[in-house]
Amino acid sequence: MARRFDGAPMRHCDMSELLTLHEAIEAITAACDEGDGWDRYSWVYIHGVITQPSCRLYLSSAADEEDLLVDQDGEALPLFAAEHRLHHYLEATAFADVLRMQRQQQPLSDVADFAIALDHYDRHDVFLGSTPIN
Repeated sequence: MARRFDGAPMRHCDMSELLTLHEAIEAITAACDEGDGWDRYSWVYIHGVITQPSCRLYLSSAADEEDLLVDQDGEALPLFAAEHRLHHYLEATAFADVLRMQRQQQPLSDVADFAIALDHYDRHDVFLGSTPIN
């Protein structure tokens, strides 16, 4: 069974809710640990800035991505994401890869460390600690 940072069992989140970064990390980690991390989630949507505690995330499923609405900026979003004024952040597989790389480089990473790694990847399209390819 997947465990939280504090060692307690992870709960399964209803993905029709906004999550804190900590909850999103737990959900993605649990999906990967259970062997369906690549199938359970498609995209991570965001409200706010990933490095801020007020940031909220939504993990969409493949089914969520089938019926999209186009917002005023021309961005195609699942209904839940559109209703909550969220924006595309990362594909769920990229989000999971950043978590995996961060854990490899710093096994004792906390939520703030993951936030910095995710922000770096989002801004530079390279893992934190990696040399960019020009």
